[in-house]
Amino acid sequence: MKPAIFPLARPVAWKIGALLSVAAVIAAIAPFDRAFDAATMGIPAVRAAAIIGLAVIGIVAAPGAGLQFAPADRKGPILVPLAAAVAVAVWCVAIDWLFRAQLHPGYAAFIQQVPVAERILLFAMRAVNENILYRLFVTTLLVAAIGRFWRAGTRPADGAYWMAIILAQVINVVITVAGPTTPLLVLHDGLRYVVPGVVWGWLYWRRGFQSVEIACTSVHVALQPLLTLALG
Repeated sequence: MKPAIFPLARPVAWKIGALLSVAAVIAAIAPFDRAFDAATMGIPAVRAAAIIGLAVIGIVAAPGAGLQFAPADRKGPILVPLAAAVAVAVWCVAIDWLFRAQLHPGYAAFIQQVPVAERILLFAMRAVNENILYRLFVTTLLVAAIGRFWRAGTRPADGAYWMAIILAQVINVVITVAGPTTPLLVLHDGLRYVVPGVVWGWLYWRRGFQSVEIACTSVHVALQPLLTLALG
């Protein structure tokens, strides 16, 4: 079936409305993203309006890029994202443990001093809007742009999706994780942050944006306690 031009008219509209409402509240509370905060001048109301605008742009542009908010024909809408979340959590803890001697002291101190429940809430909130910014908005527009030139028949080639997914996450990491670094820290950041972001991008591509939000928020339920054990 040919996708609707304006997905807000679909039966998933209530899910989109709930996402926009939650995202606006989170953006008003805290920007979490330095570039987003700078672009919205640090004003909570502007942040709330901007995150809604970026989400709607992504949702409207997604069908043209071969992407969807919540495909109706997918099986395991909950189990697959949760399995991905557990796998990513184990991966991230393993990478942090292997590179623990190179990690910034403040990172370990944060894990040790901030309670697990508080960290889960903090990073889950951050994940909601990070996915809107770098998956729903940036990845969608990159696929649309790259796919204009790199196509497989009537749709973007698989390589266009992979390029967009990786580039969007690299942009995310450069903005959010930027700071003093070393070659080992660059390797750590690539394994620790870029690889999970590629997993989230793959979920968006293959299973819809709803799956990304489920996985990327629930990952912290496993990740934060494991980090406490590994680094605490």
